[in-house]
Amino acid sequence: MDGKIYKAMEFIMNAFLLNLLWLVLCLPILTIFPATTAMFGVVREWKKQNDIRIFSAFFRLFKENFKQSFLLGIVWLVFTGLLLGDFIITNQVNSSVKYILFSFFFLLGILYLFVSIYIFPVMVHYQVTWKYAIKNAVLLSISRLHHTILSILIIAAGIVLCFYLPAAMMLSFSISAYLVYSLVSRGFHHENTNNIS
Repeated sequence: MDGKIYKAMEFIMNAFLLNLLWLVLCLPILTIFPATTAMFGVVREWKKQNDIRIFSAFFRLFKENFKQSFLLGIVWLVFTGLLLGDFIITNQVNSSVKYILFSFFFLLGILYLFVSIYIFPVMVHYQVTWKYAIKNAVLLSISRLHHTILSILIIAAGIVLCFYLPAAMMLSFSISAYLVYSLVSRGFHHENTNNIS
């Protein structure tokens, strides 16, 4: 029993430290993507080995993945802006084409959400460029749809928890990342890694 309590306390402490590092590195806003990539990278190493130095691993991964995750962040912001702009413009259309366009952009938004779930786990697991990460995130998120939906529910639950219990912000992001990576990484083992390049 003592061993289980120790492991539980160690997990909570690691999750707290990782969560704190992520929050601090996200403060400049522009570093959200590098910080999130580093967090998922730490989670991957954490799952591979129980004894991990969260602090040093986080900053090492933050530095290693900064360039490509920063570029990915710019791409994501541009696409988000375009998608929101399309919805706003479509809403001003008065013809029946409006509903067709809404349906198209809604489906595009769903795909965007799916890819957003998988993009970080794919980047840190396969260690590929952001272009290949996007391509494979699309394929994996659709082929492992049940994992994708469960991951969305995990993230949504974490956000709701933070809304009603602000103190949960000190643990919810890292634990959500841990659960999401644990879930979506199952799909990696069913894919032919030779196609990930």
